[in-house]
Amino acid sequence: MELFVCRGFSGQIVRMNCEDSLPVQHIIYAMADQLGINWQRERLGLYNLTQDVEYSPEDTLAGKATQSGDLVMLADGGSCHKKD
Repeated sequence: MELFVCRGFSGQIVRMNCEDSLPVQHIIYAMADQLGINWQRERLGLYNLTQDVEYSPEDTLAGKATQSGDLVMLADGGSCHKKD
């Protein structure tokens, strides 16, 4: 599935093809590499801006009903976590 991935704080956006059946903890590293985020030093969070959904590391894109074309935000430091 193709997603638009936004880097938190800078607003940089890249288009990426992502496997929707893999756990987010596996695809988040490829997203970080595309955006130039040092994932070895940072805690990363993923949030779907299109659908107002936060992903946990064990979630899959398919399991959260993510659609091709959704805009997701990847942020370091856990700064994109949804506040209830």
